[in-house]
Amino acid sequence: MTRDHFPTTHQTWLAEHIGSANSEVAVHVMERYFEPLRTYVKGSSLRNFGDSVDLVNDFFAARLGDPTYLERWLASGLPLRRWLLNGLLLHVRNRAISESRRRARGDAGVGGGAEVGPIDIAATTEPAALAALERAWAIALVTEAHDRIRAGLVSEHRENWWECFRLHVLHGLPYADACPIAGVSTVNGANIVRTVSKRLASMLAELLSREGVAEHDLDAELEVIQRLVRGGDA
Repeated sequence: MTRDHFPTTHQTWLAEHIGSANSEVAVHVMERYFEPLRTYVKGSSLRNFGDSVDLVNDFFAARLGDPTYLERWLASGLPLRRWLLNGLLLHVRNRAISESRRRARGDAGVGGGAEVGPIDIAATTEPAALAALERAWAIALVTEAHDRIRAGLVSEHRENWWECFRLHVLHGLPYADACPIAGVSTVNGANIVRTVSKRLASMLAELLSREGVAEHDLDAELEVIQRLVRGGDA
């Protein structure tokens, strides 16, 4: 996936807002990462420790209220999705340990008086669940990029450009079929698709930059997204 040069002013969106607009950052993080983290819980041993929605919401409430939590992420060098996943694993493990201790003291706590076995949450990420998280994250990012590019083309009265791109790239129709359906010249089909593809790559780069991905890592992340959306591994 090729992209035009992306302005560096967008690369520090999270860094600039962490510490000064923590509420805005928290909303952004929850909107972007709720579903990928929930997908991980559903596909991993974490599902044995509670409802996926409750676990992720509880984690967000506990961590995103700490103004230093994302500051420490900035210093970690990790992709934000991996930092959050590590935090979720630790949070659920600590919660399960606390629950086990309460029950050992005879305090039923959440879930009544049922026995709690050993805390068997994996110490490291579980590969299948991690792959599902990565794909959910990539699909959400690509979907947002598609929506933004489509809206931009509609505002330019070029919705037929998006239709040409959609039919050719997303549905695999040859230009000879896609262009007449979209209402564009077959001669211009390849140029339209190339233009929309570049816009899409630039938009994905912008969204990735908002996640804190550095300029020199953007192309590699774009390649990862392509593989994930196509069903491959990161």
